[in-house]
Amino acid sequence: MARYDYRCRVCDSSFEVRRGITEDAPASAVPCPAGHTETSRVFSAVAVSRGSSAPVGASVPMGGGGGCCGGACGCG
Repeated sequence: MARYDYRCRVCDSSFEVRRGITEDAPASAVPCPAGHTETSRVFSAVAVSRGSSAPVGASVPMGGGGGCCGGACGCG
């Protein structure tokens, strides 16, 4: 399921709709919780990080050797 963010142009409320990725509908087909049909889909940035799966704040040992710079940057 994908999450789509919308904003109502009448009451200025923000809301989200969850639906399958292939079920995208035009904004006019998505009324706000108050029943207004003048809505528009809002772009939502998603934070994606690549790297360690260690908990935030945990100490992650650096690699020793290998990689592009000998491991000093944690690459290998």
